[in-house]
Amino acid sequence: MNEAGPPPAVEAPALEPLGDDGPPRPPREVTALGRAWPRAAGLERAFWAVCGLGGVVVLALSLWLRPDARGIGTHEQLGLPPCGFVEMLDGVPCPSCGFTTTFALAAHGRPAEAFRNQPFGFVLFCLTVLGVPVALGAAARGVSLFEVTDRWPWGRLFCAFLALWLLAWLYKWLVLMR
Repeated sequence: MNEAGPPPAVEAPALEPLGDDGPPRPPREVTALGRAWPRAAGLERAFWAVCGLGGVVVLALSLWLRPDARGIGTHEQLGLPPCGFVEMLDGVPCPSCGFTTTFALAAHGRPAEAFRNQPFGFVLFCLTVLGVPVALGAAARGVSLFEVTDRWPWGRLFCAFLALWLLAWLYKWLVLMR
């Protein structure tokens, strides 16, 4: 008999403590358009999907509506009342007078007329056309547009948009009052 004794003790590898992290997390980035982008959470993806689909509905309605020759009032085809601002103030347009007509003109392939009708409304139409694929793409790919645009100068952009809107309102006012 061999009196070698018991086999030598083998040390078991130390186990990593279980953390409070829960299940493994998805990577913090996604790849889209050939580059890495911050990943959006589920709620943000749903938000972008709703925004994109809302833009599709707006553009589809714009295509369905017939632009009103007055430059305002196209929204009445949706069963909405005439602009109360125009009625109360004897023809003075509200700040968004002509937006629906402008969207309809642009959707019908008449961009010059759309711009002449309400310049800021045309800018919003172009942003909607650009925004739909961006929002739907962000929702589908899981890109966090909130993180991507986090460092944008939002205060300055808001002031610039407000100034452009007020200038377009003044323009519309002068055009309608002729």
